[in-house]
Amino acid sequence: MRIGIWVWPSFTVVDAWMCFVAYPDAPFVLFLVYRIVIELALIAVYRASRRPAVSTASLRLSQNLTFTAIAVAIALMAISLGGTRSAYMHGISIVALVRAAVFPEPWRKAWTGFTGIAIAFPVVMGCVAAVSPELRAEWFSTESLVVFASNYVFVLSSATIGLLTSNIMWQAEQRVYRARRVGRYRLLAPIGKGGMGEVWLAWDASLQRNVALKLLRAMSDTGPDMVARFEREALATSRLESPDIIQIFDYGASEDGLYYIAMEYLTGRDLGTVVKEDGPVPVANAIEYMMQACLALEVAHHGGVIHRDIKPENLFLVRTEGEDDSIKLLDFGIVRFRESTGSTLTWTGMLVGTPFYLAPELWTGSPADERSDIYSVGVTFYFLLTGRLPFVESDRTGRGALAAIFPNPTPAERDLEELVRQCLAPDPSQRVSSARVLRSRLESCRASMSTLRTPASMNPA
Repeated sequence: MRIGIWVWPSFTVVDAWMCFVAYPDAPFVLFLVYRIVIELALIAVYRASRRPAVSTASLRLSQNLTFTAIAVAIALMAISLGGTRSAYMHGISIVALVRAAVFPEPWRKAWTGFTGIAIAFPVVMGCVAAVSPELRAEWFSTESLVVFASNYVFVLSSATIGLLTSNIMWQAEQRVYRARRVGRYRLLAPIGKGGMGEVWLAWDASLQRNVALKLLRAMSDTGPDMVARFEREALATSRLESPDIIQIFDYGASEDGLYYIAMEYLTGRDLGTVVKEDGPVPVANAIEYMMQACLALEVAHHGGVIHRDIKPENLFLVRTEGEDDSIKLLDFGIVRFRESTGSTLTWTGMLVGTPFYLAPELWTGSPADERSDIYSVGVTFYFLLTGRLPFVESDRTGRGALAAIFPNPTPAERDLEELVRQCLAPDPSQRVSSARVLRSRLESCRASMSTLRTPASMNPA
């Protein structure tokens, strides 16, 4: 559809030549209307295709209707460019072949779309002939019918070839799709993309289960640093055993040099998506999510791992049938190991992490510790409550915005505001000291808030 958005209006140049040179009486303005209407349809379907919640069936229907509408528009233009004799019908042949090239489908699903394209021209000409004596006369003219048949055979051939080609391309894709393996895993469908790799739904042939397979892209710069970072993520996550941290099953490299991490496959949404789609999170839920995140961080920090990239997108809200929703901590790709000897293993010479969630001391090159993660938890908590980040142009400190979380706060709500403020303290020594302490204080806030009220940012008024 993105291709169509550019190609369809480009043929306006051909319309202009036909209207002003070949057929001076043709209504160029009407042609422009056709172009604009179809362009809007292409844009609408393209935008719909980018929404993750849209169904494949509705996209297929929209796609078929749009291509049929394109063929109908070309047929309507042809009425003023020679009628049944118009060579403009060959534009419909282009439509059929383009559809075959960009939408490979099995013929059982594709035939309806190609049928709509193929019959558009005679159906339009037949309908218009009912009200146009001139066009009706062409259907009874042997000469006109011969010219029509000579041109239309190419439209039918293009639609037939397009249908067969679409099916052949689909079959070829399926063979490659089924054959693509990484180690003992068969790739099923892409489910995500990150800064240094892709995540696929994959089938573990040995253990007969679905897994999330994170791949280090073969086309990216897979130098020693990138591979070391990938290995670090596998090592850091596998050594942490907690129901609140995503589980690592396997790590390795395929014969063709593609590095992978096999993780448990989760169903649900990350908290960034939750806020984007549903708005700010109710206070009770936000507290519960942050308490679970703290549980994960307690395990990580106890194991000598500093996450360094806590943010809503790395906190996954798992939906399990018959059970309460739970949070899983993801993406240990930029962790820092803090060994008992005090030595560290981390990247040097570059700033890593998500800027808005990064603790101030990391911007100056200071080493990350537990309090760096606490700062990121504070930003995340603020974002869940308000739907926006704490530090904006109008309030560099974030204090003004923090004071607006609750209107007329109760003592318990003031405690919660103060807790968020302490997490966001620029000086690490002034922050909450550990994830365990933060979880304990969150639990106290939850217990003392007898009535949880909606934050100001969630109040429709």
